[in-house]
Amino acid sequence: MIISHKKKFLFIHIYKNAGTSIQVALLPHCIGLLHSYYVRFSRKFNIPIPKKINPYLYGSHSKAKDINEKMGSENFQQYFSFAVVRNPWDWQVSQYKFMRKNPKHFQHEFIKKMTDFDEYIRWRCTHEVRFQKDFVCSDNDELLVNFIARFEKLDSDFGKICSILGIDATLPKLNVSNNIPYQKFYTDETRDLISKTFARDIEYFEYKFE
Repeated sequence: MIISHKKKFLFIHIYKNAGTSIQVALLPHCIGLLHSYYVRFSRKFNIPIPKKINPYLYGSHSKAKDINEKMGSENFQQYFSFAVVRNPWDWQVSQYKFMRKNPKHFQHEFIKKMTDFDEYIRWRCTHEVRFQKDFVCSDNDELLVNFIARFEKLDSDFGKICSILGIDATLPKLNVSNNIPYQKFYTDETRDLISKTFARDIEYFEYKFE
């Protein structure tokens, strides 16, 4: 996530949904260009960042409900909050490819030992299920963020966000892990596994396998 006290916005970073690109684009508008260079340098070399200029104060992938609790609801609501969601079938393809190719990912070696994508999906749907909805909703299913952008129309939605914030920012293309249509990765079995396991996200965000 990234927070700007200057522009009063809060970005909830759901992993593998263009979050790194959005953070790079918005960082200079959070704390100024000079401080943004310092913050990026500090994160790269694991140097502590002073609290007053730290846009990552609440952690990289914090959920809206956790930030709301830490900030207090009244304070949280003073910020324009937003997140990006992605088709769950496509989301899993992106995660799989990213974990396999990135040696720094904590599950890299574990995923590399899997035979193929089918095995990964069976494991994901059985042992480690995480929902995008949980990043933006309360435990009572109340939507906590002001705007939900779609990965599938990211450029136009990011333009809307910039317009609301009154800033001019360019979205770089970073950490792109897949250029093959996600449908190509699935069998009938694995497609149905995602459909059943991630029904909460599929229904809430109105996605289809198409």
